[in-house]
Amino acid sequence: MEGAGLAVGVIALGSTFNNAVDCFEYVRLGRAFGTNFQTSLLKLENERLRLSRWGKSVGLSGDFSNAHSIRLATGPPDEVAIATRVLTQIVGLFANAEDISNKYKSHTEEADWNLEALDPATDMEAVGQSLHAKMRTLSIRRQNTTPLRQRMQWALYEERQFNALIQDIVNLVNNLVELFPSTHQEQRRLCRTEVSEIDSKDALLALKDIAALQDKELKQAIVEALQSEVSCCVSV
Repeated sequence: MEGAGLAVGVIALGSTFNNAVDCFEYVRLGRAFGTNFQTSLLKLENERLRLSRWGKSVGLSGDFSNAHSIRLATGPPDEVAIATRVLTQIVGLFANAEDISNKYKSHTEEADWNLEALDPATDMEAVGQSLHAKMRTLSIRRQNTTPLRQRMQWALYEERQFNALIQDIVNLVNNLVELFPSTHQEQRRLCRTEVSEIDSKDALLALKDIAALQDKELKQAIVEALQSEVSCCVSV
């Protein structure tokens, strides 16, 4: 019975992981972000990438039809239950932020310039667009086959609210990472894989600045890649 209960718990964990990663997909940023739009959006995308990396490292990617094989890739029941609660908190953060944004919108004139959402395709530099698209692709690739419900896009309008949301997500992902210390080496390997898929030095430098604030493992992988590139040039 304990094994069956664990399998059910892991399937719930996988579903909640999918939902948490998916929440990032529907967030837009309002025009009030101005010149901070690109940096802010990349911060958000970096946290999605970091969350997806954790999920991949504990075995939550791929096909969830075989519960027996899933549970072998995860920890004891207590850790599974705690991780599910943490992921639920992440989903809750997005829900709360959306409620606040909807209230802001309801008290603002529809013609207000601040209610317009910025578009990565037109309001980001080419390097930022490429980096955003690559990180998004990597994160989505790591989601599992649990069905997702379609949601409406919504916008954050205030940087203060955005910064609080990002910091809360960073802290919760930190909790997930520390909950499964045996996966740290795998996460470092995944960081190196992520860096290898970004073929632009300018993009790596831009991501390095973002990662320095919230993703130390990725920052280290970027530093190593850039140093390796310099060494190769010198040797040539």
